[in-house]
Parts: sequence; C-alpha cells; structure tokens
Amino acid sequence: MKIYGIESNEIILREIGIRIRDTRIAIALTQKELAERAGISQRTVERVENGENVKVENIINILRAMQLLQNLDNLIPEQVIRPTELLDGSKKRVRATSKKRPNVTIEWKWGDEE
Repeated sequence: MKIYGIESNEIILREIGIRIRDTRIAIALTQKELAERAGISQRTVERVENGENVKVENIINILRAMQLLQNLDNLIPEQVIRPTELLDGSKKRVRATSKKRPNVTIEWKWGDEE
C-alpha cells in the first residue's frame, strides 16, 4: 500500500509492520533471530509487525539489525544551510508594507474663490 499522508496513524503503523515483516522474511530471518540482532524481545518484534504502537527506539533497533537504518535519510532529509545564511547569522525579518498610494495632490480651495 502506498502511503499518501492522509491515512490514520493506525493504518500507517500497520503498513510499517507489514513492510518490516516482508523485509524480514525476504532476508530469511525469523522473529527470534531479528529480536536477538536488534537487542529486543521477540514479543516486541511481533508487536511491530502487527502494527501496534511501540517506541521509535525499537523500530530504529529493528532497522539497524536489518541494515536499513540508512534509509531514514530518505525519510527525513538533512536540511542544508546556504552560505549566505551563515554570514548573517540569522535571517532578517521583512516587514509587511502597506500598499503604496499614488502621490496625488488635490488643490484645496476655501470655496469663496472664483
């Protein structure tokens, strides 16, 4: 299933669990072997694969054990600071300006002139 970002947390957790399970099976690991490599319990691996709410640390341990941790770079890319931003130290705020009115001068009269 493709994740578009409109799914509920439960659906996304279930999909992550399915992907971890499918990858574990593809690399020929049992849940017990994965748990040992990740330094977590087999029950935690079961909970992850079932899409249950677990600590992020456990998912990181599983990804590391399956040699997939480097894929987090694709998930949350590192932000690169431009050199010009380093010179200033911070971005300068730009104030909102009002719309410029045309400079029109109206000749004023008292009303008793002709």
